[in-house]
Amino acid sequence: MTELEQAGFELTIAGRKIDGRTVEARRFRTLGSDLMVQLGRGPTPAERLLIMNAATLAMLCERACADLLEGKQVDEENYRRNVTMLGSLLVKLGMAMKSRDITKREQRGSDAFGAALIEANAR
Repeated sequence: MTELEQAGFELTIAGRKIDGRTVEARRFRTLGSDLMVQLGRGPTPAERLLIMNAATLAMLCERACADLLEGKQVDEENYRRNVTMLGSLLVKLGMAMKSRDITKREQRGSDAFGAALIEANAR
C-alpha cells in the first residue's frame, strides 16, 4: 500500500478502482495528496469529497492553462467558472482566505487599530 493510500487518498472513484498509471491519474493523485498535506490532518469523509472535487477542478484549470500556452482555443467562461469553483472549494476546506472588502464602514468598530487607520486615511 502506498503512502497516499495509507493517508486515505486512493483512486477508487464511483466504486471503480482507477488505473493509476496514466499521466492524468498520477497528476490527480499528486494534487489530492498535496491538498491533504495542506489540510494538515486526516480528512473527514466530506473533506475527502471536497478534495477529490478540488483536484478535478485543478486538473481542468491546468489543462486549460496548458492549452492556452500552446496557442489552442480555450473556453474562457468555462475556465473562469472552474477557477471560481476551485477557489470556493479551497475556502470551504480552510485552505484559502475568502476575499472581502476591508474598507466597509460597518467594520470600523470591529478592530480598533484598523478603524484608526481608516479614520486617519479618510482625512
